[in-house]
Amino acid sequence: MTGELRAHRWTLVACALVAVVHVVVLATLAARAGDGPHRAPLTIAAPAVVAQQLAEEAAAMPGQPFEADWTDDAAAAREAVRSGRSVAAVLVDLRETHDVVLVNGGADPELNAAVADRLASIEKARDRTVEVRELTRPGTAEAEVSIRDYVLLCGLLGFGFVIAISLVRGPVAESATGGAVRLGALALVSGLGATLLQLLPGTGLPGSDLEVIGIGAGYAFAIGAVTLAVESLAGLVGLAIVAATYFVLATPLLTGTSQYLLPPPWPTVTPWLLTGATQQALAGVTYLDPGRVTRPLLELGAVVVLALVVLGLARLIHSRTDPAAPHSSAPARHWRLWVIGVVLPLAASMALAIALVPGDVSQPQPTPSIASATTCLEDATPTRNIADINHQIETLQGSPAFQGADVGADVQLQDGRFLLVFGDTLRSKAFEGPSFARNSMMLWDTDCVSVVLPPSKGAIIPDRPDGIGYWPMSAVVAHRPGYDLVLVSTQRVATTGGGSFDFANLGPSLAVFVVPVGGTPQLIATKDFGPDSDDTDRPEWGAALAVADGWLYAYGTARPPGSDALGFSLRVGRVRPDDALDPSAWRYWDGSTWQTDADRAADVIDAGSGGVSETLSVFHRGDRWYALSKLDGDLGDQLVFWTAPGPTGPFTLAGSVATIPSDPATGEVTYMPLAHPGFLPRQGTMVVSYSRNNTDFSKIEADPTLYRPTLLRVPLPQ
Repeated sequence: MTGELRAHRWTLVACALVAVVHVVVLATLAARAGDGPHRAPLTIAAPAVVAQQLAEEAAAMPGQPFEADWTDDAAAAREAVRSGRSVAAVLVDLRETHDVVLVNGGADPELNAAVADRLASIEKARDRTVEVRELTRPGTAEAEVSIRDYVLLCGLLGFGFVIAISLVRGPVAESATGGAVRLGALALVSGLGATLLQLLPGTGLPGSDLEVIGIGAGYAFAIGAVTLAVESLAGLVGLAIVAATYFVLATPLLTGTSQYLLPPPWPTVTPWLLTGATQQALAGVTYLDPGRVTRPLLELGAVVVLALVVLGLARLIHSRTDPAAPHSSAPARHWRLWVIGVVLPLAASMALAIALVPGDVSQPQPTPSIASATTCLEDATPTRNIADINHQIETLQGSPAFQGADVGADVQLQDGRFLLVFGDTLRSKAFEGPSFARNSMMLWDTDCVSVVLPPSKGAIIPDRPDGIGYWPMSAVVAHRPGYDLVLVSTQRVATTGGGSFDFANLGPSLAVFVVPVGGTPQLIATKDFGPDSDDTDRPEWGAALAVADGWLYAYGTARPPGSDALGFSLRVGRVRPDDALDPSAWRYWDGSTWQTDADRAADVIDAGSGGVSETLSVFHRGDRWYALSKLDGDLGDQLVFWTAPGPTGPFTLAGSVATIPSDPATGEVTYMPLAHPGFLPRQGTMVVSYSRNNTDFSKIEADPTLYRPTLLRVPLPQ
């Protein structure tokens, strides 16, 4: 009797531990339930250079609502939603500010609504709107909800049958024949129950009746077989463990909630659980891709086989230990009382506790806006020639957001406007925002000059969280139907002291802007290339950009190791514009062919002959290519062209076209000459600009117009 009491105590302890674990799981679930999607698969459909970045941003959102993938094929995105590989797809139309969100009409409506709300919040932050469209096969609306109910009932059918037979006959069959009879009865009940559920109007699922019944019966049998197997090994404790495990793992069913609306680990583990696999199989034969059925069915079959093996082993163990006492795991006379008094209340309490888990999905928190805006400057006047432009540059009071800056690289948009990017930008004291920004942007039109500002009122390409900023070097545009893709190469820059020239260049980056026709530029992506390093021997890729014949050419400047040359050497790489953010897609000219290793890039202009400025312009007119720079780098005073028959050279020095010296007496420095092929074009000439600054920053503070580019027209070498 003492051994029996000891067994009862351990049984109670085990059941208590099971209950505690269940309470902890449910408490965690209740604390995080209802806060929106978790790791829901999402597809972004857009041009590659945009889609990849948007997918990365979606995947990095706080709380991980999405596991985002991308494609440039809208049809593939639609198929991903139809097949169930994605819960939603965003079809991005860069020609407009309105996108389409596709969801599967057969999926959980709460999930669809929660996903659409989150995506709408993200789009609103970019000043875009969305339209939600459902992809629904006839007769399959909200099929996921019906599948959940069907699977729940089938599972309770299998589990309930084992409880019933255990109450009548005990936990372990007295013989192998008795065990086979139990399994046969379980199979019969599972088949009849699944058939009845499918034929009833309130629980039947769309699709093939035979397929639905087969999967439902298989699931009911698997649940029952697993219960019999664990029960045969551990008796009452095993039955309690199965009850707790079933109710915990079936939480998405019992809460009436999609797995993606439950906190981790459910979105990850549910598809690999017996319940989740059954849901996937039924979804495949009702409203999703039938190809998704194979893995879940194999998992279902594997569970059944494992349960049968365990039953056989349990039979063998019992026969060897005490063949005359098959119910030794719990005395037969007490078994029913223990099941009724312990297991059934435990199961009921678990089901009740799960039912109390919050089911409402919270509304998403507003996403901070990152949409840029513009306002025309009041004193801007039309410009007809270089003198007009220089006069406006020198006299423009501008906006408080723009008092002075350097660089001024430009592209011409397909709507005729010019987009210009500037480096270190000074603002007035009246500006409601930072008084200084590492970069800025302006739009020039015949009747409007405007500063492009992000909501932060800071840099148009924001600083990194660690304070590293971005200096623009060059810009190119790829025209697309209805919009322009603007790529801006930048240097990563770190402040090293309090002086105007206390900085370190840490490596190149690329920023991508989308500009709808007549619309405002919007930053889509910023990509750093390579680790941060102030090594001046490494090439500064993006010192000049050019687009020709469907290729984006990026030129890199580098000071040869151990050289006393004042200027920089020049190298070239290329990539398709839509692949510009993918480092593996870039190829580099080694003197004879394009290859993948940037370290093998050959010089197309040698520093030994004087070399180029650290930042320059490379462009083409007709079948001729030109490089514009200061000779001997930024410390030189001669503005020169190099010419070549193609983007890889050979480049030949064509001589000086202007003198732009610095003035040690006044502290004025001139640097960064840039070509502007679209500015007031005239046969045989080119409009160029150069930046001005002063070693005495107090002079710039007193008169920011001293810190503005100057334009001039120079002859183009023939």
